[in-house]
Amino acid sequence: MSNLKWQWMPMFYLSCLLLLNVISTPWAISQMPDECPEESRNCAHVVIELDVSDEELNDAIREWARDRSFTTTYSEGHVIDRTLLMQFPDDLLYENRCGTVELHSQSRLGIGDLGVNNNRLENLIEFLENFDWKSTCQ
Repeated sequence: MSNLKWQWMPMFYLSCLLLLNVISTPWAISQMPDECPEESRNCAHVVIELDVSDEELNDAIREWARDRSFTTTYSEGHVIDRTLLMQFPDDLLYENRCGTVELHSQSRLGIGDLGVNNNRLENLIEFLENFDWKSTCQ
């Protein structure tokens, strides 16, 4: 009988994940903000010096996203990265400005992120700094 009461847990977990993704959809960001909202504790925004072609930057970030986890979704200029256990969706946007790259990572839900967005950008920056670039911006 004790096993019977735990059988509903996977279904409950999956239901929570589905609900979380439905709730978070309207809060997705699709355009690069100029900066993080004032007093934000769930956002990180940086500009790094990097002279690379758009195509190669897209390829590099696609590779980074693919290596993150099976729930990370890439589209050009926008990555949706989910936390491992609860699958909270966070948006990561990037723009190549010919000599600099602007990066913005923001949680869709909640008022704090426990440093997840900052860590994500630090991880991406380290990846980009160590990437074997073959072209420059033209």
